[in-house]
Amino acid sequence: MDVILLSAKTPKKVVLRFLKQESMLAVSGAAVLLVIMVALLGPLIMPHDPISVSLTEKVQTPSFQYPFGTDPLGRCILSRVIQGTRTSLTAAVVIVSISGIGGVLLGLLAGYKGGGVDSLIMRLVDVLLAFPSIILAMALIVSMGPGLESVIVALTLVHWTGYARLVRAEVLTLKQAEFVEGARALGNSSSRILFKYILPNVLAPVLVMASLDIAHIILSMASLSFLGLGAQPPEAEWGAMINQGREFIRTAPYVTLFPGLALMFSILAFSLLGDSLRDYFDPRLRDKVIE
Repeated sequence: MDVILLSAKTPKKVVLRFLKQESMLAVSGAAVLLVIMVALLGPLIMPHDPISVSLTEKVQTPSFQYPFGTDPLGRCILSRVIQGTRTSLTAAVVIVSISGIGGVLLGLLAGYKGGGVDSLIMRLVDVLLAFPSIILAMALIVSMGPGLESVIVALTLVHWTGYARLVRAEVLTLKQAEFVEGARALGNSSSRILFKYILPNVLAPVLVMASLDIAHIILSMASLSFLGLGAQPPEAEWGAMINQGREFIRTAPYVTLFPGLALMFSILAFSLLGDSLRDYFDPRLRDKVIE
């Protein structure tokens, strides 16, 4: 597969040819953009208040008034699915941003400094990775109390380790590169070398990991909410909605079907985007460059 590197001055016809050749990247990017647009435009496209209870209209089948039906409390499932998109995506972006920045900085420090600093950071990473991430997150949430804020804190504390290991491995290779040795010979400080010469070269794999991590975090959040440890009523979240509809899965399957489909679509979109970006940034595939 050919890879095209695009720049700000790339002609439109080259961009169109890139999208045609990289169809999976284009499709997954469009799917992710759709999820983002739903989250951003949520208040404008919700047909009803997502937390408004109407016991006289509980468990209504899909209709013109309620396209996805209503839940056991008479709330519009479509509105709650949209609100759940906002909740899940916002939390996932916050978690990835904080854990990613922290993990990247620690990985840069460990890989470049080496010695005791590297050993200390990597031993901490090893300790955290010795436990299954979801089990460790559950333990942290139980200690803090259930809720969306606790989920964000717990998953942030769990997910930085992957970024630290990835960046450290990249830095160990890059710091021996000729352009880094040249920068060091010219008298550049360690911080300047790290942030000007090394960091830009590790952003591509970090971006790929972040795309895949958003999918993993959305699934983890839904799992924790399904168990009652995540978002609390009346907050709309896909995992909590699926849990609420378990009793009606035979008589009213749409109560769990639509939040389940939204969860599946979002995870699939970000997973495919991450896989596509990985293929695009893979240097072994970089045999065609267009400036």
